[in-house]
Amino acid sequence: MTAALTLQQLIQIHDDSPDEVIAQLPGLIDSPALPPADHPRLAWLINHLLGEQKGDWRAAWTLLRRLPLSDAGPILLRHSLVAATLSGDVLAAWRLERQWLAAGADAGMVRLQARLGVLQGLRQHGPLSGLLPALDELLQELEPVAASADDAALASLANNIVSGLLEREDLDDDSSSPRIVWRAAQCARRLWGRAGNWVHHERAEYLLALTANRFAQWRDGLQAADAGLALIADNGEEDVDRAFLLLERARACFGLGRRDEGELAYQQAQTLAAAFDASLRPWFDGCASRARTEGQRA
Repeated sequence: MTAALTLQQLIQIHDDSPDEVIAQLPGLIDSPALPPADHPRLAWLINHLLGEQKGDWRAAWTLLRRLPLSDAGPILLRHSLVAATLSGDVLAAWRLERQWLAAGADAGMVRLQARLGVLQGLRQHGPLSGLLPALDELLQELEPVAASADDAALASLANNIVSGLLEREDLDDDSSSPRIVWRAAQCARRLWGRAGNWVHHERAEYLLALTANRFAQWRDGLQAADAGLALIADNGEEDVDRAFLLLERARACFGLGRRDEGELAYQQAQTLAAAFDASLRPWFDGCASRARTEGQRA
């Protein structure tokens, strides 16, 4: 198996077998057979598993600094800068920032992407008392940004930050979280609207539905779920996404007291999920349980 195929396989199994994947990362880092074009994906995997999941940013940066970074593009530079920053190697982070700027990047955009990258790295385990105000401040800079080639990167960062925050059990402990997280989800939707295709658009609507329903804003959740379902109906088949959007529609309808509509959407989602493979089914079942129990408690 080639190094590129090995990386692809590790990305596919990293959720189910994180420790197995981590054990193979040093070999890939040192493999001369891995094409440089795959280095950004490898860097993402390292940061995601070692940094975001394990909280070991020193180990992440120790691996990433072994890559040939002298000719790195903006994505690899961002991943490396984030790992260096969160590992405490400030001098390396400054050097990477200067390298990024020397390649012709806009200083404001480098700053924005680097800071969003740091928040992405901390979104699941960092203290909300610091994360949420920092995100709120960065959104003030992000919202008026003009359309550019950086839109997809910014959209992905905002999307990932929101997704991670929504998984936190302590999110309800901070009274500012509904406003800030909803604002970030809306920002991601606007950016994907400029940079993505219809699949990105409907998935951004799904994130809006998740966010609204997380805070019992059922009407906003229903509106977003219906917008995502309409995009799928107008553009093509995407049964997995449709099933999850239907669950959020059911969740919102239950929350609004529209039981019959909620039950219909719930059963439609279950029908689609009957064809899911074993790796996807547990995630779906968890979302289905949440849709029924949370919505019906409202």
